[in-house]
Amino acid sequence: MIRWQGPELSLPWPAVAVGFLLLAVPPLVLFGFGVWGTFLPRGLVSLAPVLISGTLGLGFGIRYEWWELRGIIADGAVVTREAHWNLLAVVVGTLLTFAGVAELGVSPIVAAGLVGIAAAVVARSVAVPVYCGAFVGMTSPPLFGSYWYAALAAVVAGLLFTVAHPVFQGLGGKLGTTAFVGVSTVVLATGGSFQSAPVPGRPVLLSVVGFAALGAVLTFTIHARSTATPVLASGLVGALGGLVLPTFFGASGGLLAAAVYSASFAGMTNPSRIPNEWWIGTTGIGVGLVVVYTMPFVGGSGGKLGTIAFGSCLGIHGVLRTATVFQLARSGYRPPEEETT
Repeated sequence: MIRWQGPELSLPWPAVAVGFLLLAVPPLVLFGFGVWGTFLPRGLVSLAPVLISGTLGLGFGIRYEWWELRGIIADGAVVTREAHWNLLAVVVGTLLTFAGVAELGVSPIVAAGLVGIAAAVVARSVAVPVYCGAFVGMTSPPLFGSYWYAALAAVVAGLLFTVAHPVFQGLGGKLGTTAFVGVSTVVLATGGSFQSAPVPGRPVLLSVVGFAALGAVLTFTIHARSTATPVLASGLVGALGGLVLPTFFGASGGLLAAAVYSASFAGMTNPSRIPNEWWIGTTGIGVGLVVVYTMPFVGGSGGKLGTIAFGSCLGIHGVLRTATVFQLARSGYRPPEEETT
């Protein structure tokens, strides 16, 4: 049973396990769509093996995180502090961003970036859940149709934010995936239809991949090598990309801005998960590829960009951790039993 105890919320392990599964499935789905996208018109089938490899790495990453969850389960109930404030912060972040898009005509990327910056500066203690809500609020207004649906999606995302708090910590894109689950739940329940766009040609693909790698590295460097928080770093990179790239790159500028913002979520990763700019840049390349090849699928959904980043981070983390396990095995070290089963 989930029990509230003042500012603390006691979570039994089954609730945490459900949160884990709800976060693990969406990146697998989007990476699968990415593979499918390489077979569509103007897609490069030669890139299908690359995305398939990334999906396999993602699977390894999920498996390693499942081992971490087993440790949480062994410890019994999980206590999360200030859960009620976090839920409220997700709703506020959603409504602020959605209002910026629907009422002021601000692009979803710029609106969410500005909300993230503001939260990181004036409400640092709840900046993370506010930023999670901002991703819900990025949803195209026709998908929601009203503020009530946006608020409902925010509540779903806020509940998932709470129960999944102990898992996947330090991996970029987790907040976006949380938002994506909330948005998808409401859209599917209300019979909404996601948007679709064609796969762009090769020149645009190369630009998207390059800018995505740059966005990931820039965000990671800002927060890992300064006092800036990951939320502030991502908000700055996203807002700047959303303002500048559409101005200078015309029709493809919006896609470039989306790729940079998506990659900025990968750049939010803790260095203990992905250690340096080289690997973060590689993660950004994966983000760019999946952004391009999922354009025909689930368009207009808040959190989609974050889910792509989450999958890329899990994939790189899975590769790095597998390499470490093999190196230890070759040196004669026998890892704990769960790492060999």
